[in-house]
Amino acid sequence: MNPPGPLGTSGGSIAHLREHNLSQILLALAAESPLSRSKIAARTGLGITAMTKLIAELRDRQLVAEVSDTNPAAMGRPTTLIALARHHWATASLSLDNGTIHVAIGGIDGKYNTTFSIPTPVSLEIDEYINYVGIALNQIAEECRNTGRELLAVEAAIPGAANNSSGVMMRSILNGWSRPYPLRQVLLNLLSEIDGGVSPSILVGIDRATNYSLLSRLRDLDLPGEIDTAAHLGGLYAVSGGIYSRSALEHGSTGLAGEFGHFVIDPAGAQCWCGRRGCVETRLGLAGIYARCSDSGTTEANLVPQLAQRHEEMVENLLARARSGERLVLQELDRAGYWLGITVDTIAAVVNPRVLVVDGYLAALQEFLRPEMDKQLASIGSLPSITDLGITFAEDPFVPVNRGMQIAAGLAVAQHPGAAAH
Repeated sequence: MNPPGPLGTSGGSIAHLREHNLSQILLALAAESPLSRSKIAARTGLGITAMTKLIAELRDRQLVAEVSDTNPAAMGRPTTLIALARHHWATASLSLDNGTIHVAIGGIDGKYNTTFSIPTPVSLEIDEYINYVGIALNQIAEECRNTGRELLAVEAAIPGAANNSSGVMMRSILNGWSRPYPLRQVLLNLLSEIDGGVSPSILVGIDRATNYSLLSRLRDLDLPGEIDTAAHLGGLYAVSGGIYSRSALEHGSTGLAGEFGHFVIDPAGAQCWCGRRGCVETRLGLAGIYARCSDSGTTEANLVPQLAQRHEEMVENLLARARSGERLVLQELDRAGYWLGITVDTIAAVVNPRVLVVDGYLAALQEFLRPEMDKQLASIGSLPSITDLGITFAEDPFVPVNRGMQIAAGLAVAQHPGAAAH
């Protein structure tokens, strides 16, 4: 699952070619670490002599380190393996949710070891919310200074629409943000004001939360063989998704590829909080399902601002009522399962993925959604896009997206090793 390097496969100066080859080594190690020199050579196509010099340069930049082979089955002389280094460079991730900023700090190997949260008032305007992001970044830098490391990459997740290429947060209705905002540039400005603990060449990325979740699922789930194309459906508390194809996330022209929550599947249906009518969110959104199962006058509009804080509680409530046989809840979840089948079929026809990962609250509710989903898919017919599709429901649906962000931060460093040059 290696994303392409920054320069493609040809062209550029000798210095650019060297950076490209350094990137190929780091990407091989990002997929599997540690590796022997011979395995790195086989996976990158680099000659042993050239690779030895490149690895020495990566060691000088403190991006890789030599480790002993601890495989008890190894015969003969102990083998020295190459691994991504963790002792000097740090990466960080921030999940920007309504009411809380979830933070993780780790290394360029995509793993994190420190987490904390910064509470914020609910439904703050983005200009006020960013002050709390600044507090989080200062705490990250302080942690780096205290541990003798330097922050090299930061990723920020948006529960909404984000343009990964331009660095603009387009909108996040779940957070109450409705206007484009230059989030990456603002983060860079905040980081430039921090005294110590932050690399002057720091890499900053932003993306939709579900794109990060997809990276995490592909790394952790036991999926069959090499996955050329995969899709992701779900979210912690609203419907979104993502597409992974040819070893990279697919973002589309404005960063919205895979925004499955706003496919129109019921043109005569209810108006979505995005402004359109009949979106997937109107049929499968957690706030809508919960409101339709309520007899206390609770509305979807009232629930949307509460989703970030209450989504697990809401799912547990629905599961308890469904397992107790409450007819209203069972009927609503049956209907949701039907529309889940429609949505899966639409994704399969448009994207034609090898595997579809259903995540978040949809996965948590799978025991009541899947029977009607399967029935609907069986009734549609045997198009290859469906019959060849592997559908996987996540077993730990409420794992935060920080894991995927740490993977993305590590890949950003691997794709741009020049950022670590002293």
